[in-house]
Amino acid sequence: MLGVNLIHKFLNLVAPPFTFFSLCLFLPPFYLFKSFLSVLSSIFSENVNGKVVLITGASSGIGEHLAYEYAKRGARLVLVGRREDSLREVVDRASDRGSPDVLMVRADVSKVEDCKRIVDETINHFGRLDHLVNNAGITSLGRLEEATDITNFRAIMDTNFWGSVYTTRFAIPHLRCSKGKIVVLSSAASWLPIPRQSIYNASKAALLSMYETLRIEFGPNIQITIVTPGYIESELTQGKFLMSDDGEMIVDQDLRDAQVSATPVGSVEGCAKAIVNSVCRGDRYLTEPEWFGVTYIWKVFCPELLEWGYRLMYVTRPGSSAKEAPSKKILDYTGAENVLYPETLHSPEFISFMRRSKSIENMGGKVVLITGASSGIGEHLAYEYAKRGARLALAARREDRLRAVADKARGLGSPDAIVLPADVSILEHCNRLVNETVNHFGQLDHLVNNAGVLQAGSFEDWTQGQFSKLVSIMDINFWGSVYCTHFSLPYLRKSKGKIVVISSFASWFSAPKQLTCFFETLRAELGSDIGITIVSPGVIESEMTGSSQFLSQVRSNLMPSKSTEGCTKAIVDRAWRGDMYLTEPAWVKFGFWLRVFCPELLEKLFQLMATKKNPAGTSIKDD
Repeated sequence: MLGVNLIHKFLNLVAPPFTFFSLCLFLPPFYLFKSFLSVLSSIFSENVNGKVVLITGASSGIGEHLAYEYAKRGARLVLVGRREDSLREVVDRASDRGSPDVLMVRADVSKVEDCKRIVDETINHFGRLDHLVNNAGITSLGRLEEATDITNFRAIMDTNFWGSVYTTRFAIPHLRCSKGKIVVLSSAASWLPIPRQSIYNASKAALLSMYETLRIEFGPNIQITIVTPGYIESELTQGKFLMSDDGEMIVDQDLRDAQVSATPVGSVEGCAKAIVNSVCRGDRYLTEPEWFGVTYIWKVFCPELLEWGYRLMYVTRPGSSAKEAPSKKILDYTGAENVLYPETLHSPEFISFMRRSKSIENMGGKVVLITGASSGIGEHLAYEYAKRGARLALAARREDRLRAVADKARGLGSPDAIVLPADVSILEHCNRLVNETVNHFGQLDHLVNNAGVLQAGSFEDWTQGQFSKLVSIMDINFWGSVYCTHFSLPYLRKSKGKIVVISSFASWFSAPKQLTCFFETLRAELGSDIGITIVSPGVIESEMTGSSQFLSQVRSNLMPSKSTEGCTKAIVDRAWRGDMYLTEPAWVKFGFWLRVFCPELLEKLFQLMATKKNPAGTSIKDD
């Protein structure tokens, strides 16, 4: 016994430095060799055309998009899920994307008999099985000490772990025959100590350990790819959780925000593509997004620091809400979700977005009133609405130019387009153009407040006589939208219509933000009766940006301009869908972050851009 103890003491002293120096010598050639193998596997990647792929949890999220990715490559699919309606839609889309044959199996993988039936139906239909994708999973949120019924957590392990184990067990004989592959969706949570997810984390860690062991047992006969995603756009990151206190599935975006916090969420399409590419190459592991793998290094070398960070950010006092956690407050105070989350995950409007996206508005025959429609964004908005069959009321001051836009809109598909010469800075004109629209069409569905004037020039260069021009900017850009909205509200309430207001990314910086503030307040007042989409364009190709020396300099020296066609298509898509905000192009949101965190830097940047002063009084109108 003494000898054994001495051996252990010796190893305790020698093993750590020996391991460190061995790794220093071994890792460079090892990773060079792995890189060489990776290149070879990419060249000789598996062709899945005609192969049979079984995917569990295929009715939404990663499983759904894995089905689409395999379908694009010509694979025959077996799609498994519990929600038959959602699954049927995925089957139809997979067929449209190129899958020659798709079998739908409604089943609950937490039941062993269902798992056997899944595999049996696959073999009976196709006669073989090449890839098994274990994706089905649910998550839970809740502290263990606060659980009133601990047995509610069993559903997590039954689905996430045993569902994969059962299906794998029945699939093994068929995968051996085809020398097939197994894909298992574990999670980065398998090594991260994320609070309030203890059972979920354990289920994913069990998967990781289970399939690493199976890989050794199977040898080269059945290849296994273990996927450990970070935060990916799915039902889980949309806030669908199993609550520990009552065992019911709920949707809670605030709780989701507390868990995800300011962590970037990856797109589900990109994740699915990376997974299928990795499987076809025969990779053993995949972490998506790749940078999330860095957290494993922290886990290995600094576990105390990692745990301290999670406790500091996520843990609240016993009995208090998770929404009081610093992780949630950081998200609320910074608005980070607008940059780090995909559009479909934004809170608190996500639920209403999902409701709207299932019944996207049909613009055929709808009546759309657009101000500032003679050029620029307004002109191309008219063309975009026309392509979707909308009837148009086009308002601007330049009648001849407006008639040309109306003629082209009719040619693009608008069944009727009327011209309304008007100056929106005049109250009576705004009343008249709304009345003429309703008298002609009998209704109003969308109001697009686009008319605007740009004033470029240094304030100190203005003379007293030129100050009246500043008043006209407010009259057109702000009051023109307010007037038209005021007279349109009764008709928009009747049609449950929508308002689109073209603000500007300048509202984040030093320019007045009256439009944004006004319509945000109005949205709160109107509630769900009238949808309002606030658009903040960056530098868009138009008469405004083309005529202004200052903005032309900005466009050429710093900010690439966005095409008018691309911008207007995005605007109509978002208004069509009922989104609350749009920044176009999306990367311009970076300016908002600069404004919040580095205002001095932003101001200095604009000062440098404005060194060549634009003559005062240069006014450009987009109406």
